[in-house]
Amino acid sequence: MEVSLLSQIGVVKGYPDNTFRPDEKVTREATAAFLYRLAGSSAYTAPPTSRFSDVKPGAPFYKEISWMAEQGFATGWPDRSFRP
Repeated sequence: MEVSLLSQIGVVKGYPDNTFRPDEKVTREATAAFLYRLAGSSAYTAPPTSRFSDVKPGAPFYKEISWMAEQGFATGWPDRSFRP
């Protein structure tokens, strides 16, 4: 039921083949996307330069990761990586 609700409100989207795959691990980058969507997917523009050494502009979930960092939900690792 919880997954269905999160899907209905757009927080989780599943995979392109319309599966959810509940046994897969949730990555840090997917968590950023979940939080961004849960917060309402504001009209946010990601910065042209990444604060993380391993997340470049154009990378999957770059916008969401940048948003999460600006909100203070993630600071990354001491070596400036995010490790998505």
